[in-house]
Amino acid sequence: MKILKIIGIIVAVLVAVVVIIGLTGEKAYDIKRDAVINASASKVFHAISHYSEFPKWSPWQELDPNMKTNLEGTDGTVGAKYSWEGNDKAGSGSMTITKLEDGKYLEQALEFLKPFKSSSTTYFSLEEADGGTKVTWGMRGESDFMSRVFLTLMGGMDKAVGSDYEKGLAQLKAFCEAAPVYEVKEIDWAEKNCLAFRKVVGFADLSNFFGEHYGKMYEAITKSGATPGIPLGVYYDYDEAGMKTDVAAAIPYEGKTVTLKGYNNLSLPATKGYSIDYYGPYGDEMKKPYEAMDAKLKELGKTNPTMVIEEYITDPAGEPDSTKWHTKIFFFVAP
Repeated sequence: MKILKIIGIIVAVLVAVVVIIGLTGEKAYDIKRDAVINASASKVFHAISHYSEFPKWSPWQELDPNMKTNLEGTDGTVGAKYSWEGNDKAGSGSMTITKLEDGKYLEQALEFLKPFKSSSTTYFSLEEADGGTKVTWGMRGESDFMSRVFLTLMGGMDKAVGSDYEKGLAQLKAFCEAAPVYEVKEIDWAEKNCLAFRKVVGFADLSNFFGEHYGKMYEAITKSGATPGIPLGVYYDYDEAGMKTDVAAAIPYEGKTVTLKGYNNLSLPATKGYSIDYYGPYGDEMKKPYEAMDAKLKELGKTNPTMVIEEYITDPAGEPDSTKWHTKIFFFVAP
C-alpha cells in the first residue's frame, strides 16, 4: 500500500507539473534565423517560392528520402500547396503560400498533422546586403496546451526549430551560390536581314530602349506582310567604365524589304561564332555566362570579339518567372 501511495504522489506531481507547464508555457512564439547569400534576390526568391525547388535545400528532406509529396495549384503563386507524408521523423503536413511580394517577401500557412497537430505561419524576407541578399526565415504562431508542454520539455520552440532553420539556410546558400555550368558551342550563324535602331545607351536605360523600339519594329514588319523573327540586341561596343554601350535593337524578318522612318535595315552576314545559353533575369546575373564565354575564348586564344549578339527567346511579358527567361548569347571574333 505504501508503494502505491508513493506512486500516486509521483503521478499527482507529474500531472501538476504538466498542468503548470501547459498553463504557463510559451504561448506565442516568433523564431527566426538569417543568412547572407551571394546571389541575386530573384534567384533566391525563386528557390524559396517554388515547391519544386524545396527538396533541393530543405533541412528535413534527408529525414525520409522516400517521403511522399504532392503539389496542388500553380507552383510559385499564392494558393500553391505542398503536402508531405513521411516516416515518424518527417511526419506529415502541408505548406500553402498565402502572400507574395516578388523578390521581397513570402508567407506560408504551415499545418502539421503528425507527430502532432499544429498550425503556424512561416515567412521569408529578402533585402539587399553586402555580398548579395540577406534572407530571414522565421516562424510565428501560438501554442495550444499540449504543444506548450511538448515544446517546454524540448527546450522551447527556438531550440526545437532554430537549428533546422540554420541548417536550411546554409543549404539554401550552397544551392543558390552553386555556379551553373555553361557550355560554349561553336556555331554557324545564318545570315539575317533586320529592321534596327542603333544608339549609344546607358546600361540603366537598356530595358526602356528595347521596349520602345521592339514594338514599333514588330508592328511595321507584320503590317508589311513580312514574318518577324526573335528580337536581338546587337552590341558593337561595351564601355564598362562609362556604363554605356553602342547597341542596336533589331528584329530579323523574312519576306519583302521593310522600311520604317527613323530605322535602318541591318544585314548580319553568315559567319562562324560561339554561343552560350543563359536562363535567368537580365542584369548582373548575366555576368556569369559572359565570364564563362571569355574564359573559353581565352583558352582558344581568341580575344576582342568584333560583335556580341543577344537573342531574347523568351518574352518577359508572357513569362513572369524571370529564372525561365532564355537568352542565347553569340560572340563573334576576328579570324
